[in-house]
Amino acid sequence: MPEKCIPITKVQIGHVVGKGGATIKELQEKTGAKIEIIDGPQVKITADDDAKLKAAEEEIKKIVANQENPDYEGPEGARLRKEANELGDKRGKLFDEATAKRNAGDHDASNKLVAEAKAAGEQMEAKHKEAARAIAKYNNEDKGKGEDYFDMHGLREEEAMDLLKERIAVLEAKPTGTVTDFEVIPGAGHHSAPGQQKLKGATEAYLKEKKIPYEEISAGSFMAKVTGSGSGQAPEKKTKPDEAAAAEPAAAGAAAAASGDKKKDDKKADKKEEKKDDKKDEKKDDKKKKEKSKCCVVM
Repeated sequence: MPEKCIPITKVQIGHVVGKGGATIKELQEKTGAKIEIIDGPQVKITADDDAKLKAAEEEIKKIVANQENPDYEGPEGARLRKEANELGDKRGKLFDEATAKRNAGDHDASNKLVAEAKAAGEQMEAKHKEAARAIAKYNNEDKGKGEDYFDMHGLREEEAMDLLKERIAVLEAKPTGTVTDFEVIPGAGHHSAPGQQKLKGATEAYLKEKKIPYEEISAGSFMAKVTGSGSGQAPEKKTKPDEAAAAEPAAAGAAAAASGDKKKDDKKADKKEEKKDDKKDEKKDDKKKKEKSKCCVVM
């Protein structure tokens, strides 16, 4: 029987085997070859014919290649992340231009550029939030995972924590006493830059803060037990109309402030006009007095 051995790393063993052996089982069913992990570590492939052997070999190599250069963002997430980063570059350039204009003494142009830079920054933040949701969807829903599973790969710390809180809130909203085994995958940080392996620590800290029982089931994953204490209805997410409504008081406040400023300016203008009128009246009185004194002179 034809066979082949493919060298892999210890980290790659988990990717080839999958949770509970699901991946290796699926590969065997798909290719018709026998696949096993042996010392080395290596993946040993045995098949009835060369076609099955080759098919299994290609599948294993795909898994290894994806582990070495993983795609955690997906096409939509990558596009949105790229747009967000471009807006960040634009913001930086606008601030640089604003500084140059201010140094040259052109304060009006500088203020205009600063306003444009701030607007670009707001657009950047909004685009990053879109990207985070697209990335989370790609790594979870698109891969057939349910609400009891959350893979954080590709997310920044703040994004991952915000989405984790949302997911836990959904599980906590289940009927009182319902316990969900919730698997959280912050990752072990193998593909993170030095000093950036923060997701795992942040996840563990949040679970402790919420007093949610958990155990570490691998170098990059936790199994938490989330107990429901609600009515069974998930908390409502904020919709755009809600956000607009929430923004109304702020807008009203800003308008009131602007109106107050205008009133102050109007009062100042009125006072200036009053002073001008008083000066005019004083001049008229002086003129009359002079004319009177002239009339009283004895010739």
